[in-house]
Amino acid sequence: MAISKEKLVFDIRLATVVPGKISGENKTYELKGIDLAMKMHHLKGLYFFTNTKIGIEEIKSEPMYDWLVSYFMACGRVRASSDETGNRASIKLNDAGIRMVEARSNKTVEGWLAMEDFLSLQDCLVYNHDIGPELAFSPLVCLQVTWFKCGGISMGLSWAHILGDAFSASEFMNMWSQYMQGHHKQPKTLAQQNPSKPIYPPLNPSQKPVSLKRIDPVGNHWVNPTKCKIGTHSFHVTPKQLAQLHLRVYGSNKNEIDTSKGFEVITSILWRSIAKIREDLDTKVVTICRPKRIKRKQGVPYNGQVIGTVEVGFSVSSVDPLKLVQLIVENVLDESNIVEELVNKEMSTSDYVVYGANLTFVDMEEVDVYGFEIQGNRPTFASYTIDGIEDKGAILVLPGPKDGDNTNGGKLIVLLLPENEIVSLKNELKEEWYIT
Repeated sequence: MAISKEKLVFDIRLATVVPGKISGENKTYELKGIDLAMKMHHLKGLYFFTNTKIGIEEIKSEPMYDWLVSYFMACGRVRASSDETGNRASIKLNDAGIRMVEARSNKTVEGWLAMEDFLSLQDCLVYNHDIGPELAFSPLVCLQVTWFKCGGISMGLSWAHILGDAFSASEFMNMWSQYMQGHHKQPKTLAQQNPSKPIYPPLNPSQKPVSLKRIDPVGNHWVNPTKCKIGTHSFHVTPKQLAQLHLRVYGSNKNEIDTSKGFEVITSILWRSIAKIREDLDTKVVTICRPKRIKRKQGVPYNGQVIGTVEVGFSVSSVDPLKLVQLIVENVLDESNIVEELVNKEMSTSDYVVYGANLTFVDMEEVDVYGFEIQGNRPTFASYTIDGIEDKGAILVLPGPKDGDNTNGGKLIVLLLPENEIVSLKNELKEEWYIT
């Protein structure tokens, strides 16, 4: 029986929270081509705490105002044009603030997490906001705190992807933790978090990127007009299960096995499984989004992901998964610079969608989703999803829930696929790979 969202969450209140002092100085930040390529997408973060009792007065307090001073860019508003940037979209750094939402639920945190496919109900806990049609009044960031009857809370983040990638979004939340604890420090750079990522070969400048889908201009309402209904499903792969998947993919060659890294193996298994249920349609080109090694300045979010593609000329549904692993490691073409150039060239005549333009795999393995703490407590469960997905779908690979001593929690896999494919894929993964 369908669950009424209205009964799950109620007593919703909205407010705006601004920085504690003038910070953006009303300057203009010009959006880069890679930012505008992401304009249809939002990152949605969701954090559950079972053992935290905190009131709104403690949340909306001086540490929050100070934190927003550091992140003044996230408190700005989009301008479709300006004197400084002409007809190019920009962010006016006018300290207009973020949206703050309060809500309540009659369920417990444990009860919510026990619901089947509870992430499909995340819009109850993560405020669903668009950019536009009145750009000057649309916040780029929304935070929703929901109190449960057990005394626990959830914290939902809606983050406009034009601001930055998942590393930027999680750093934003983790820095708030530092302010709440009174000892904030410089955020980790992505280079420190991710020192060994491969450098993919760039696409030849004469080639066109296949990682983008061109759509008609959306004007001032930045919402993907797709009619495809995207479903959400998640499952947790434990460290033991991950080790078993590595053994099945790599066989007895143990020298190749590094179970701390799951992205390539998980991607190969899901790529092959989705190709089977699609009968090899729309699966010979995939997009691979992985983080770059970049320097980040405090309070300056950034779209630092590699947008890469892999193209094959064979039937993916019947190939050895190890061959797909090798392709993901060795044959990704980095389209990031070409995407930047194309969007810069055609931004006045076209808009674009990245996630789901092809079947898309997003590496969030090293995003520190459990680094956001409240009153010294880490989340019981944390996840991220993406809005604005096109009809080929997207798969996110995140850290899994950690246990009490903060050891490896495996991987959380989030499927964002056409609704009519979810059940078939779940069955395929269960029968072929024993993943449930």
